[in-house]
Amino acid sequence: MGTPALRALRESFPGSEVHLLVNAQRKEVVAGNPHVDRVLPYRNNLLHRLLLFFRRLPYYDTVLVFHANEDIWAILSAVRYGVCHTRQDFQDASRRVFKLDSPPRHSIQKRLALVEKAGGKKAEDFRYEFSIPPNFQGWAAQHLKDRGVFPQDPIVGLQLGATDLFKCWPVEFFAQTARHLRSSRRAKIYVNAASAEKELVSRFLDLAGDEGVLVTPGKDLLQSAALIQRCDVFITPDTGPMHMAIGLGVPLIGLFCPTNVEDTGPLGYDKAVILRKERTCQPCLNRDCKDNFCMKQITVEEVCLAAERILDASLSQRIGGCG
Repeated sequence: MGTPALRALRESFPGSEVHLLVNAQRKEVVAGNPHVDRVLPYRNNLLHRLLLFFRRLPYYDTVLVFHANEDIWAILSAVRYGVCHTRQDFQDASRRVFKLDSPPRHSIQKRLALVEKAGGKKAEDFRYEFSIPPNFQGWAAQHLKDRGVFPQDPIVGLQLGATDLFKCWPVEFFAQTARHLRSSRRAKIYVNAASAEKELVSRFLDLAGDEGVLVTPGKDLLQSAALIQRCDVFITPDTGPMHMAIGLGVPLIGLFCPTNVEDTGPLGYDKAVILRKERTCQPCLNRDCKDNFCMKQITVEEVCLAAERILDASLSQRIGGCG
């Protein structure tokens, strides 16, 4: 979600050096970004903060905090800088850390507002920039072929899990959707899941069966992205992989209830179908919610109908292309 702002930074300050501090587990997402001169991977522990200190980082005129947990303020103590602007609700004048005065609502626009705060140009180009190296695309093609999935087969991607459980759609609903689309459209099913979600995947397979189902093979983020890129439609709650799908140009069905489309949903992306319901709790319990019953308002039927429309349009394009 920060890639539009990185592009805006480069366009505003073409002679600048842009360094990006990013969690080591996510560095592959930005490793090939053309607007970043140096990627600084880190982990949230004392050792990595000390390593940053001893790496002799340059003096930074401006630090922009696109997104961070509380660990960023400890990391910032190891960095020499002039001023720091953050989109989040934190301010400390003694450390020259300032938040946006009147931030826009959407997270992408907040990041772009930080660029303006640093003296950059106003930008309204919300396109993500995320590319997969050719060797990973080749790996995905071979991986699918080895499992009996060929270019003519429609592939439906499912994002079962999320970091925040209150965002998730019930696994039994995903299983019913998979069974229906296998029957109605002869679809193959790709399940995108983290290595820590083995139990969730096991429950899905118990309910849906394993016929025509592929599961993320390991921990490699780019392997996961390469398989998402091969999907004809990706069905997902409000998650990081949803944004990966947007960056890859994949049609998607976004499932929203406790989180707001206006804050984190697809922005300016015409390949997204959004299914949203009103929150059942006011105020929303969010991370304290033990049963995300509000997401159960999104029915299997409406998800299947939306998926079938996208799959049928994809098939029509393939036939037209062959003609």
